[in-house]
Amino acid sequence: MNKLKNTYSGIFRDGGAGRLAKKRYRLRRKILLDKENILMAITGVPYGPGQETVWAYAHCPTYQEPAIMYLTGINQSNVILLLDPYSSESDEILFVSKKDLSKEFWDGIRFGVGDSKSIREVQRVTGIKDIRDIDDFDEVLKGRFKKQRSKRLGTLWMEGTRGKKVVEIKTDHNWNFKKRLVRNLPSKGPSFSLRNIMKNHFELRLPLDSYDVKNTLVAEKITGKGFVETLKNFNLFNSEYQVQGFLEGRMLEKSSYGLSFPSIIASGHNATVLHYMKNDDGFKKNEMVLMDFGVRWMTMHADISRTVPASGKFNPMQKMLYEIVLKAQLAVQRKARSGVAIDDLNDCCWSSINRDLDMIFKSAGGKMKLRYKDRPHGVSHLMGEQEHDGDPFRNYLSEPMQEGWLISNEPGLYGSFKIHLNGKSYDEEIGIRIEDNLLITKTGCKNLSSSIPKAVRQIEKLMGTQRDE
Repeated sequence: MNKLKNTYSGIFRDGGAGRLAKKRYRLRRKILLDKENILMAITGVPYGPGQETVWAYAHCPTYQEPAIMYLTGINQSNVILLLDPYSSESDEILFVSKKDLSKEFWDGIRFGVGDSKSIREVQRVTGIKDIRDIDDFDEVLKGRFKKQRSKRLGTLWMEGTRGKKVVEIKTDHNWNFKKRLVRNLPSKGPSFSLRNIMKNHFELRLPLDSYDVKNTLVAEKITGKGFVETLKNFNLFNSEYQVQGFLEGRMLEKSSYGLSFPSIIASGHNATVLHYMKNDDGFKKNEMVLMDFGVRWMTMHADISRTVPASGKFNPMQKMLYEIVLKAQLAVQRKARSGVAIDDLNDCCWSSINRDLDMIFKSAGGKMKLRYKDRPHGVSHLMGEQEHDGDPFRNYLSEPMQEGWLISNEPGLYGSFKIHLNGKSYDEEIGIRIEDNLLITKTGCKNLSSSIPKAVRQIEKLMGTQRDE
């Protein structure tokens, strides 16, 4: 186990299953085969770091196509998986590049054909017995396809709807692979059909299994500890990049799998920009600082947002607005359960915030100018093999949530606010986002990030401005 983890950690993820990983991945492939019951070809990412745009090499690790990662655990570019329910030879073939020792001298170990030891290792860790040269893929596919009575082929591409219009992502490797399949197949007549396996694949992939949940909890724990340490040292920082450097350093000390996404560290006005990425401004002690951050463990993610006062203590207006957002977040958590749609959570969230802005903030004499109309963004997205998982067009928002889904819970508030409280006037541009990760159950949900502090009292205590009573 230690040899497997240490030697192949850069190109294979066992998902925490150890020697049972191949059984886990084999079962996933079998279930997909049974559901689709057609010949299928799925591609991994075609390029590794710096191979397509050499100048972009810096800080560019290989992140595999999530479908290949889910079905095989292989985190290596230029692989193709062929699944064939009708074959008497082998129902699954993995195509990989040739073994290239000179390339390994530069980039590290890779699975490859032409080397018996490497092939045995691929077989051992994935459970796939038939490993072939990727240069032979087109010919093998043609041969397998000719034997199919139905003349149907399944593959994966991103497809959804916007209103009544069908939309597709035509700029990624999956779309290019789809075009390659159509171009190279021997039959393009009326009996031929290319089927998108996206729906069935996502239905299998989105509910987390027990290993996924454990890995997510590890990611949440590491992320939470990094946040706590950052709060305890916040008095040392006076710029966004200092916060980012410290927070990411604490997280990456504990995980070799990288960040879930580039961190957002946004102070003052910058926090009203949803995907602010500059992260290099200084901040004043009277401003709030929004942090959106998380670390990966295996292939799972933490996705956390917290908003804190740079001074370590919320002023009265900041506290009022923060607790309006926090109240909405807790309302969403109470409502989230199997059978409820994310659209319903959106209604719950934004009606709560808009109502409390009127009943609490405006009734106390507050004035505001929001950066949006009605609602700034969705309160939830799916999480899994990808930090934002599920179909990229978010058609799942109207579907009943399923047991085992992992969703974000991230209400936010962004705009300019003024109020006079306790004899003092406050006038600030503020962005507040509070985000947790919820595992959907039959009767409710489990907040996997519940240990990460978010109450006003907790934050102020960690920042050293409030003592225990």
